Amino acid sequence: MKFNASIDYRSCNHLLGFFLLFNATSLFAADDDELFFEIPLVLSANRLEQPVSDAAISISVIDRETIEMSGARNIPEILRLVPGIQVGYSGNEFGDEPSYVVTYHGHSEQYSKQIQVLIDGRSIYDPFFGGINWKTIPININDIERIEVSRGPNLATYGANAFQAAINIITRTAAEDQGSFVQSNIGSNGIADLTYRFGGQNGNLDYRITGSSYNDDGLESANQFDYNDDTHSNNIDYRLDYQLNDRNTLSYQGGYGENRQQTDRNHEAPLPTQRTVVNQRFFQFIKWENIIDSDNTVQLQYYYNLNDKEDHYLSDEIDPGSGLDPFILDINADIKSERHNLELTHFLYPDEDIKLIWGLVAQLDLVKSELFLGTEETATHKQYRGFATIEWNITDSDIINIGGLIEKHDLSDTAFSPRISFIHAINQQHKIRIGVSKALRGPFIFETMGDQSYAQELTVGGTLIGVTMFEQVLLGNENLKNEKIISREIAYYGDFLNSALLFNTRIFYDSLSGYIDTLRVPSPPPDNVNDDLSDPTSTNTMLVFDNPINSTTRGIEAELDYHIDASLRLIASGALIKIDSDSEAASRSAPQQSYSLLLTKQFNEKYNSSIAYYFVEGFKWMDARGTNDYRILDLRLSRNFKTGNNNGSVSLVLKNLLDDYSDYNVTPRNSTAPQIIQSSVAYIDFRLSF
Repeated sequence: MKFNASIDYRSCNHLLGFFLLFNATSLFAADDDELFFEIPLVLSANRLEQPVSDAAISISVIDRETIEMSGARNIPEILRLVPGIQVGYSGNEFGDEPSYVVTYHGHSEQYSKQIQVLIDGRSIYDPFFGGINWKTIPININDIERIEVSRGPNLATYGANAFQAAINIITRTAAEDQGSFVQSNIGSNGIADLTYRFGGQNGNLDYRITGSSYNDDGLESANQFDYNDDTHSNNIDYRLDYQLNDRNTLSYQGGYGENRQQTDRNHEAPLPTQRTVVNQRFFQFIKWENIIDSDNTVQLQYYYNLNDKEDHYLSDEIDPGSGLDPFILDINADIKSERHNLELTHFLYPDEDIKLIWGLVAQLDLVKSELFLGTEETATHKQYRGFATIEWNITDSDIINIGGLIEKHDLSDTAFSPRISFIHAINQQHKIRIGVSKALRGPFIFETMGDQSYAQELTVGGTLIGVTMFEQVLLGNENLKNEKIISREIAYYGDFLNSALLFNTRIFYDSLSGYIDTLRVPSPPPDNVNDDLSDPTSTNTMLVFDNPINSTTRGIEAELDYHIDASLRLIASGALIKIDSDSEAASRSAPQQSYSLLLTKQFNEKYNSSIAYYFVEGFKWMDARGTNDYRILDLRLSRNFKTGNNNGSVSLVLKNLLDDYSDYNVTPRNSTAPQIIQSSVAYIDFRLSF
């Protein structure tokens, strides 16, 4: 495994030195006999609950305490704590609604297509464009028990899209949320959030229902141009857990959310100055688990996702010249997508040292979009998967894990993705893992079937003379190949001070080939129009999807979780990343240096606080002009209170206390467009359980 010395390791001495110094001095900061903690258990490596140190891949765990102490209002804010993760806020550079973008090791634009995101094992990525609309997830952050981030390919466990990483959001069971809970945020930038949750029990049935409203005025502009991105979301979700008998459990979840997102053009185009995009999300999820005996468990689950986007609007008036009448485009950018997914998983333990998990998945995606598909017909995408993982404890010190996935898509060739890892325990406190995995990502519906164009009937004095292609924007490619990544890693996991101090690091080398991107090519000539008629507004070029990019990504990541004493905890992470690619945009698509620190303190039963610091070196998202280095400082001060049997807290949350910054696009393409920035935000967080 070779690493390019061009990574400026000397400039990172403050990061690596921090880890080394802290590991050395921490040995004297706590008494081994005073603190006893458990190593986190995770599900995301093999779908089996196991210590994170025994997982076949590197997994970062963000627990409930960390989520609460971070003061985060949304999930992307929390994910900044994970090494190698980049988070940005895409400010509708291309006229789309603004959205959060989360990616791992770069290679991403506003649709982060190489990352899988699941909620309790239910995939939520968009089947049309790919990626996640984080603002429209109908799951409340207060219902999350923990977040597990698999850093590296994990197709053997979760299939399509677990290409570079997988984020598994695990919610609390209904039994864990009994009684009533109210939470509210009020603050600057129009922040006005409200959540109410109620949980109860009836015999063997536990249930929970959560309703929430999430509102703010969005981000600000650093120049004289206004920026409109107000967000108003209303969501409801529910969960029922029913213990049928000693061996059978049934879980049922559902939810509905509506997000009204204001968007504004920030480039020259025939779009309206302002409009509101409405996204509606609905899901149903049912899971049955049958414990046949101590060595056999079967799970059967089905879920249905519905995403319905309303974005129908009129353009500004367009004057085509050449004596033609001015016209207004009627643009129907509505998108409706549906997903049906059925999955069977069998957990088998043929021997006390062997664990076998295998399963079958069938999935159907249905998408309808007049503008982006160029037709009113519904596009379909069928996908079938078979997966298996075997974990063998060869000795008390050695574990080998072999997994594989076979996928069959309508839009690409049948693919096989293997994974193998070997874990050696030097002793109970120190473990080393060596792993290699191969992953493939098949193209999405838009990448193969997309046909985005604007056509218009042309008139002279009100008399129809023909139809021209006003603009051909983008065309899919049915001959696209799968993206492929081969990932190699060496990882170390250390457990110190009775698990009060957990430290892990990994060195990785990834080879990515056939990355799907767009190429600009000559636009086809207009159809159904007089030969002597030209369109003066046409750019005469369009974008076509292809597989033009190959890259290698190498570097090192490290994490530390240290309970300094029973009241003081430090969580730290850092990453050094170097991308070499035949694409300049891809080469700059991840920060070479980034790190995060979260320090939490419980002063007494009433008062606690946290402080978070993040540093991200400047980099370039694939569809933007890049960011400068930026630093973030957040502060949270909280007071707990009790009235009778009711428990509550009031917290002051201060975010972005340092300089304003842009985490997506520091320089817009149009000189008359707003320059979107993240500025300081303050709000009061009130919580009451009764």
